[in-house]
Amino acid sequence: MFAAVKDYFARLRNQRRMEQKGLVGSRKRRTDTPLRTAADQSKVLGALMLIALWGVCSLMLMLPSLQSGRLPLVLTQSAPKTIFSDFDFAYKNIEKTDKLKRDAVDQVPLYFKISDTETAKATQNLKSFFAAVAVRANSEKQSRKYIPDSDYFSNLVAGMDNGIIQSVYSLIQNDQQSSNFEKELDLVMGQGVFSQKEKNSYKVGQQIRIIDSRGRDRFPKMAVDVPTPEEAAEVIVDAVLKYYSPSGDRDILRKNLIQASVAVIGMHGNLTLDAQRTETKRKETAEAVKPVMVEVKKYQPVIAKGQIVNAEMLTRLETYEKICQERLQETDTGQKLFRNITWSLILMIFVGFYMYHIHPEVVRSNQKIGIAGAVIVISLMANYLFIELFNYFSANFSIPPELVNDAIPMALPAILLAVMIGFRVALYVGFFVAAITSMMLGNSFDVALEGLVVCCLSGIAVRSAINYRSFFLRSILIVFATFWLLDFNILYNISARTDIMLWTAGLSLINSFITATTALILIFVFELFFNVSTNMSLLMLCDYNHPLLKRLQLEAPGTFHHSLMAATLAEYAAKAINANPVKARVGAIFHDIGKLTKPEYFAENNVGAESKHDDLHPRMSSLIILNHVKEGVDLALKYKLRKIIRDTIQQHHGTDIVYYFYKRALDDNREKGLQVDEGEYRYPGPLPSEKEVVIVSLADACEAASRSLQKPTPNKVEAMVWEIFRKRIRDGQMDDAKLTIAELAKIRDSFVKTLTTMTHSRIAYPKDEEDEDDLFMEANKNVAPSEKTDNPAGEKSV
Repeated sequence: MFAAVKDYFARLRNQRRMEQKGLVGSRKRRTDTPLRTAADQSKVLGALMLIALWGVCSLMLMLPSLQSGRLPLVLTQSAPKTIFSDFDFAYKNIEKTDKLKRDAVDQVPLYFKISDTETAKATQNLKSFFAAVAVRANSEKQSRKYIPDSDYFSNLVAGMDNGIIQSVYSLIQNDQQSSNFEKELDLVMGQGVFSQKEKNSYKVGQQIRIIDSRGRDRFPKMAVDVPTPEEAAEVIVDAVLKYYSPSGDRDILRKNLIQASVAVIGMHGNLTLDAQRTETKRKETAEAVKPVMVEVKKYQPVIAKGQIVNAEMLTRLETYEKICQERLQETDTGQKLFRNITWSLILMIFVGFYMYHIHPEVVRSNQKIGIAGAVIVISLMANYLFIELFNYFSANFSIPPELVNDAIPMALPAILLAVMIGFRVALYVGFFVAAITSMMLGNSFDVALEGLVVCCLSGIAVRSAINYRSFFLRSILIVFATFWLLDFNILYNISARTDIMLWTAGLSLINSFITATTALILIFVFELFFNVSTNMSLLMLCDYNHPLLKRLQLEAPGTFHHSLMAATLAEYAAKAINANPVKARVGAIFHDIGKLTKPEYFAENNVGAESKHDDLHPRMSSLIILNHVKEGVDLALKYKLRKIIRDTIQQHHGTDIVYYFYKRALDDNREKGLQVDEGEYRYPGPLPSEKEVVIVSLADACEAASRSLQKPTPNKVEAMVWEIFRKRIRDGQMDDAKLTIAELAKIRDSFVKTLTTMTHSRIAYPKDEEDEDDLFMEANKNVAPSEKTDNPAGEKSV
């Protein structure tokens, strides 16, 4: 029985070794399990996780209050004492709000309508004027005495000189000039005309808005800019006489035409005040004014002793009393639970809104939601535990209770998430945890503010850590320095004690050590259970002793060298655009590990030997080339590489085409008249999207293309990089890339600079003219006879 079991395990080990060496061809391709992929993208699971987090936060706020007490309230005509606010609140300043409304109403322009009746009347007056001029001119031609009619324009024409009449008649006989006169009149009347009396009644700076005949509002304008009949008449006449040359005195003609135009327009103009619309707009403007809210911070006086309560003080005191009464009434569990649920939901919506717009990839991944949620729950539980511990030690060792902030590990969520997801996510999650913690402590503003500052500085300090030692030391130093320095903000509120600085320094140091140690342990836990990547874990994969990299060195040395060069290109380009250089480097090092399955079919590993593709059909050759992506993902899963590396392997070719074999297929099938499906020669994708993956994709293409340059020069390198970038863009390979044009330009410049350095030429050393064989013979002549040997092969005698 024992021998059979031993033999069974021996066969399993043997089969495992054969699979690793590729001697067994029936292996199953590894891939992400459908269950894991579905779970990561399931909206239902994500919603359940958020609901669970919401419930945990609400329950944490239901724990017993750690601080209690408020100031008594007195409301009288004369304040008997100073009442300080026990919390932040805001009240409406009625006086300032009313003043703002009055100022806003004064800025509302007056609305005027254009009277269609007056406009039509002016047009008719112009025709009457033209008709009267024509009648008098004809009378003069027939040597008849002109007898004016009873209308105004006939009498006006009768008082004009004969020369003026002839000039005006000549003008109106010209169809174009008379038409211009009518158009200018319509234009001026359409803009609106004030009477001189009405214009003088408005103050300087008064704005108006004119409503045309279609009921449309025009842009505001100053009342002084609206012309009077005299000003409008001058505009009309000057426009008409601009292209007309009278036979007589031009100034006299202009003066008479202006007089006639004033009569045509009328002294009252054509604008009438729309009082109803003006009043409506004033009401709307007054209602739109936001009330002036005055904030009263915690510990600020609501009312000082001896002050007589005025309207503002009464409003402030009533608002404060109302809020206090509401707080006093919230004594039952139902109300408290409702409040906690509401505030937790508001904070979650606030942070979720930020995540959705700034980091949508976090919202779409249940794995990242789970990481952030786990960090929040662990942080809240740790905060409550340390608050309780601090209260215990404070009661027994007389530690000032105001130093409770120093005992809470508020930097923990920011330190964890800054290296696992990103700084901005760490900052907002840290703010969320700090806000919940401040509500645990009775809505302490100092805790919320201090938590925000600590999380911000801690996230900045550790996000660029590249090893665990650096991560641990940075965490200790930044947390200790931040907490200790922020204590100066509360020194004025605590009684003077000689040991206060020692307590603050000691608590800050203990807090920093516990925070750093806990974070370091949790990093290992999260990397293990959530398969999350950090710069520290990724940098460890850059070790060339990794099994895959050792195989790459031995089995595919050309691919290994290409990967190193591409990693150098990607790392410097990522630094140039402030992307993650560690992700770019480790992704580039592993991006071609799929070539390990058939390294001899790739040119870089087959230098000097006959190509393996010469005897293969182009389709078969393309399948081998295309398959290295799938094989690479398979190896990455087999060796449990990080997701960012698997994404790089899968996406670094996008849907690019294997052009060499595609061209061969076209040439082979052209004579046969067969069609070639381009899709069969393209990589399956998907297109690269993350900045680091896009950089690796471009670095891979540029480094490979640089090998084909003959006598590379900076200009040749730059032209090659330009062409590769253009081809990728034209082919749609950059459609999903999260890069800007400016970032692409920086990547291109970095590639050119690095490739130029890599492919630089060396000085050709002159060859020694003296023959080496002659030197050897000369040296052989000087050898003693006993040292010479008769062995023609040069072998040593034993």
